[in-house]
Amino acid sequence: MNNSSIRRILQVSYDMSQGGAETLIMNIYRHIDRNKVQFDFLLHGENKTAYEDEILSLGGRIYRIPRFLGYNKLSYDRNLKRFLTEHREYEIIHDHLMDSATETFRIAKKMGLKTIAHSHIAQYGSSVDSMIRFFFRKNICKVSDYRFACSREAGEWFYRNKADFAILRNGIETERFAFSSSMKKKARNKLGLADADFVIGTIGRCVEQKNQRRAVEVFNDFCKENINAKLVIVGEGPLRKHLEQQVKNLGIDDKVVFTGTLTNTNEVYSAFDCFLFPSLYEGLGIVLVEAQANGLPCVISSTIPREVDLIPSLVERVNLNESNKIWVEAMKRMKPMDNRQEAPKLIKEAGYCINDIAKEMENFYLAI
Repeated sequence: MNNSSIRRILQVSYDMSQGGAETLIMNIYRHIDRNKVQFDFLLHGENKTAYEDEILSLGGRIYRIPRFLGYNKLSYDRNLKRFLTEHREYEIIHDHLMDSATETFRIAKKMGLKTIAHSHIAQYGSSVDSMIRFFFRKNICKVSDYRFACSREAGEWFYRNKADFAILRNGIETERFAFSSSMKKKARNKLGLADADFVIGTIGRCVEQKNQRRAVEVFNDFCKENINAKLVIVGEGPLRKHLEQQVKNLGIDDKVVFTGTLTNTNEVYSAFDCFLFPSLYEGLGIVLVEAQANGLPCVISSTIPREVDLIPSLVERVNLNESNKIWVEAMKRMKPMDNRQEAPKLIKEAGYCINDIAKEMENFYLAI
């Protein structure tokens, strides 16, 4: 197909790290027909992040402008308008940010672009910075032509019941996350874990939202009753050093493995016996879709939308206000599926196959 006939979609994000929203974008990007639809990225972060090399290899382009912070409204508007004027090839802008999308769309619509909003989360934190971001999203429905959300709860929260929205499921390559005995052995060897270890895993950026500090507290109580217990924390972020110090202070640094960012998280799930996810809030939690595709029992916070309970027997919800003892008891009760290889099929039947979702988005982009 001639390059001039390919529809290029401008995806707007802070960066392309390995967060849930970014992973969904990449999952769609890998499986969409790039002879018909191509993604380019307008990023607000200054530093190169995990997915950027792959974006370039897939034919995408990456641009950057300074982030919208409220007080820099005039300079942000000027930079965005200059960018869109220089890049008239874009007819559609798909924004995945909460705080700046309203301002971005206000400029984009003046220049004749179609605007797509996307909610990936169901609430913010309680900091002043979070409250400011919450304020700036208030007119999103007025300036967005189309609206998506990763869950019903995420859509109702972001759009405040002022406009219709469509659910776009956080799809994955279901078979890629299937449990494998050989993968279990390989992953455990890489992580320095023994066959006899009971391995608890958690995956996410080391930030307040993911609440890994609570995961460490719960694990500390769990391993008092299970001498072979180990905790694997997958992810990178500003709180990692604090977590490492917490582990050291508790005297369990020989039982906790920090992996940093991994590109092969599909393999590491097979090394786990239980997935612990006490997140403060989520739009859905794509790692929980992946974990269930592995047939892995998940102990999660009750704040997470119930739409993620794709295989209910694998999910145990615990209120964050409950004691660590209650969390430990939940982890002790949970068991993997009898036949973990059946899990990918169940996830696909629940509508989370990325091939189907990518085709859905391809048709959507072409129809606008």
